[in-house]
Amino acid sequence: MSRARAVPVLMYHHVSPNPGLVTVSPATFRAQMETIAAKGYRAVSPDDLLAFLQGRSDLPAKSVLITFDDGYLDNYVYAYPVLKELGLKATVFAVTGWIGDGPARSGELPCPDHKTCMAKVRDGQTDEVMLRWPEIEAMEAAGVMEFHSHTHSHTRWDKQIADPAARRAALARDLAQSRDALRERLGREARHLCWPQGYFDPDYVAVATELGFAALYTTRRHVNTRHTSPLDIGRIVTKERTDNWLARRLAIYSSPVLGRLYTAMRGES
Repeated sequence: MSRARAVPVLMYHHVSPNPGLVTVSPATFRAQMETIAAKGYRAVSPDDLLAFLQGRSDLPAKSVLITFDDGYLDNYVYAYPVLKELGLKATVFAVTGWIGDGPARSGELPCPDHKTCMAKVRDGQTDEVMLRWPEIEAMEAAGVMEFHSHTHSHTRWDKQIADPAARRAALARDLAQSRDALRERLGREARHLCWPQGYFDPDYVAVATELGFAALYTTRRHVNTRHTSPLDIGRIVTKERTDNWLARRLAIYSSPVLGRLYTAMRGES
């Protein structure tokens, strides 16, 4: 088996027919997933990636981690069926405080644009646009989507609290609530955490690791090699592109040399 030297991590938010920020259309998402399958990539789990970064196990040369942020209803409506059909799996970093309860939904479901979704969340109408726990449990049971933490409240505590000790305490409560909710509903420890808006600092990392999170995901686009810290995992922002864009990005970020050259040219680390 040819072994991976670097593993690209894709970042999605919405898969929806309503265009807007951080959104790809259902047609584009299907085309991108078909590219992954056709090019022979293996969609790995977060624990697979963590073991690779920690030097505990190898991965096939063509490996990719597919991630979603927040936990929108459209992930269930549009992304999940495609992943299941193609035999791929993905990870959702869910804002647990936005997840509702009630029966899993079916039929025609509203999947509005990002701006509308955020307005619904602010107005306390999260159930209209976010996932429910039974939907999460069904996707996990199918072995298609795995759920981890995107905090409980999606709050940028660095913007809310000036005092460092009080800020650390607020973050710790937020992360503990998220961890506990995932444990209660899914019956396991969630060791993977994605930072809201990609922001983190040394205090954030210290709080997260003290609570047992072993892998921390950012919005930085650096290459993930054996030398990458699991506390600073880079991801690739996906785009509404159906040409060879994704195939090129996968090839670049699967190569330590190409990836570093590319990010250096873009002024990224």
